[in-house]
Amino acid sequence: MPINQVFQFDTSDEGIELIKAILYLDGFSMYTQVWNDQPPLSTVILGFWLNLFGKSIYSARLLTLTYATMLVWSFSQTLRLYLGNFLAILGTLLLIISCNFLRLSVSVMIGLPSLAMVMLSIFILSLYKHNFLKNHSKLLILISGGFFAFSLQIKLFTAFIIPLIIFDLFLFDFHKHDREPKKWRIFLAPLLWFAACIIVFLIIGIACNSLNYEQLLQSHLDHETTTAFLAKNSQILTLSFLLQDFDYLLLAILATTVIIQKKQWENSFPVIWLIISFLALMNHRPVWYHHYLLMSIPLTWLATYGLKLSLGFFHQKNWYSKFKLDNFSQITISYLAAVLVIFSIIVTPVKLGVIILENHQYIQQNKNNIQIVDILLKHKKYTKWLFTDYPIYAFYSGLPVPPEIAVLSHIRIESKSITAEELISVLQIYHPEQVLLCKSKTINNYLIDYLNKNYLKTYQNTRCNHFLLKGIP
Repeated sequence: MPINQVFQFDTSDEGIELIKAILYLDGFSMYTQVWNDQPPLSTVILGFWLNLFGKSIYSARLLTLTYATMLVWSFSQTLRLYLGNFLAILGTLLLIISCNFLRLSVSVMIGLPSLAMVMLSIFILSLYKHNFLKNHSKLLILISGGFFAFSLQIKLFTAFIIPLIIFDLFLFDFHKHDREPKKWRIFLAPLLWFAACIIVFLIIGIACNSLNYEQLLQSHLDHETTTAFLAKNSQILTLSFLLQDFDYLLLAILATTVIIQKKQWENSFPVIWLIISFLALMNHRPVWYHHYLLMSIPLTWLATYGLKLSLGFFHQKNWYSKFKLDNFSQITISYLAAVLVIFSIIVTPVKLGVIILENHQYIQQNKNNIQIVDILLKHKKYTKWLFTDYPIYAFYSGLPVPPEIAVLSHIRIESKSITAEELISVLQIYHPEQVLLCKSKTINNYLIDYLNKNYLKTYQNTRCNHFLLKGIP
């Protein structure tokens, strides 16, 4: 992935995450000075990382790549425990080339880091299950709960996985303790895990002053937010997720069928995860493309199990001659799995081609973006504050933005949780020498009269308008 060549992989979230980290480094407090509808841990870590390795997009993307490496490693190790080394390698490759995974692996966003912590938590729980009788097994439960708390303090959208993990632990301990007289032991592991998760979550929340219901939860769940986005659009996007890796879906359906038919409940975790994530997204507004990770990880896990079902067919001598059938009664699970594996191999070059094409398109967009940065830099020595709804330009140009408007996300704008009066108040308080509006027609309409009165428009293209405070050379 061209992590040092692409200006932005995401048109909104990358800039927001970067500018939050810069403001945090500059000493502004989250939730009191910087409006923030996400937990603080990612911002704190990114700020520390940028302070250590330099405030560059390359440095920030290397951090996301580190999270992605953690996710891939945890995923592969979990598959190794359940399916063996060979299938773990294949499953890992499937995850890496799944839709948008490589893009999200280098985008400065918080969804993938959050899921990296979840996958690490799940891997540690898998170690617990495979080391049940060893003395340190309870410590693994506590560590797993702690890592899940890290996930929640990066992004709360993984919270729906908590009941699944508790239920999975309960079933595991139920089968292990079913002959013991002390039945209360089956509740010990779930309670320890949940307690560790809650305690670590509260410690981070108190330390970062992030236990803010209004910004963290109400901003996402209130009536204005849910009605600002059409349920139909979110449902269509969620349904399209099933088609993005259609070859994986077919293998996953076959694997799920076998798991249910043979009552292999020890392999049911990714099945329940996939179903719950699909139902959650179908009933959530808004849904974005990067939410697909919630489904793609369990989908790939099940697809890998589908690969396992094909091994019996491929182990046959002259297996390639076995595809021709005399009648449908000769079709077996192994045969179907082998056909689906061949189909997946055929479509893989198409997936890789799409990734290459998208990267080329991102690079092609650089010229216009750099032109806008150059305009900002031209007036930088006269500029103390930049007012913008597109903060990635502020990051590249090294200009500070007022903390109140660092997070002008689609949700905050479309739900009208920030008003015209509040935006004009920011202009009046900070008197920003430059104003750059690119993302929102709503904000442009809010401010156009004030800007025409106090600013000069110096540049305009199909997306952006640049204004300079009157009197600035």
